[in-house]
Amino acid sequence: MRRLWLAGLATLLATLCPAQSAPKAEVDVKVLPARPLIEHRGPVRFLNFDFLLQNTGTAPLHLNRIQVSLYDTAGKLAWERELDENGHPSGMGTIEDRELKAGGAIAIFNPFYEFGPELPMTKMVYRFFFNAPGYDTETPLDYQSFAETSVIPLDYSNKTDLILPIQQRSLIFDGHDYYAHHRRQSPANPAFQKLGMRGNPTRYGYDFCPVNADGKMYKDDNPYKKNNWYAYGVTIVAPGAGVVIAAVSDTPENDYKGKAVVYAPILENALDRELGGNYVIIDHGDGEFSYFAHMQPGSVRVKRGDRVRQGQAIGQIGFAGDAFIPHLHYMLMDGPDILQAESLPSYFRDFRRVLGSTAVEVPQGQIDSGDIIEGAGK
Repeated sequence: MRRLWLAGLATLLATLCPAQSAPKAEVDVKVLPARPLIEHRGPVRFLNFDFLLQNTGTAPLHLNRIQVSLYDTAGKLAWERELDENGHPSGMGTIEDRELKAGGAIAIFNPFYEFGPELPMTKMVYRFFFNAPGYDTETPLDYQSFAETSVIPLDYSNKTDLILPIQQRSLIFDGHDYYAHHRRQSPANPAFQKLGMRGNPTRYGYDFCPVNADGKMYKDDNPYKKNNWYAYGVTIVAPGAGVVIAAVSDTPENDYKGKAVVYAPILENALDRELGGNYVIIDHGDGEFSYFAHMQPGSVRVKRGDRVRQGQAIGQIGFAGDAFIPHLHYMLMDGPDILQAESLPSYFRDFRRVLGSTAVEVPQGQIDSGDIIEGAGK
């Protein structure tokens, strides 16, 4: 009991003690994107951004604690929270890589991502605490060096008037919450660095999977036939008006062999097809671009240069590109090139949130992983 009590006290003391009691670590902290965006779901606010920690020194480091402090407009501390190695297993276990090699880099997906409406988000200070690998700490208070950075998030609302790209009842199989694969694209991954990506274009992405009245995604209890998926062949509509700047419709589809996905052969150096299969990009004319991926071959009804209206059919859901199930991947971006774009939060109007045997009409709102939604006209 005494050790547990002391550990709790140490955590409190760690909050109260200034980070300047130890030297600055030779670590460069980069915030990605540089100006994180605030996303709203009712009164709750979400922050979806990453840190890239680069060890500029010659000694390896072990990350043992992360702290965030929120300040009001007067510069007064309003809220503080930390993730440390207290507990068995500790909360720091949610950080996949905590060993920072000399000259190396690790990515941290911001672990403090949800904030109540009462908290000011004028300025946030993140501190990262380090020890030498193998250093024996008695409490989470013990650290040898630290690095810090300030974050000033921006409240963002999309400029484009958007409706759901799939009006039929759909499950958001994977959205962009903290655990979603769209969210977890590591900027420290050499493959992403090799592509020269500016940001994470899928940061606010969605996988739409149409479902039946019972919420099931496929029939016959067999997901290993693409035609069993209720998504397969469902019409995709333009969520907002704009001009088509890219449209691909001749990429062959994937299939299943037993329980394995057999990916269709893709032409060499055709990364756009390898990722999106058959896809469409719409320029909404206000710095926002809609991207639709994994469409059926031959189903794309628009071509480059076409002006489309909101709600116009542009194609059908298929099973092409980097997909293991038939679905529509949709995201709103700040540029036309998925390797250079950063994803944007997107809010949709006039839809229905299905909650079992009841439903809630949503005039304008956010959607995310696990939601079952449909167009208000359905």
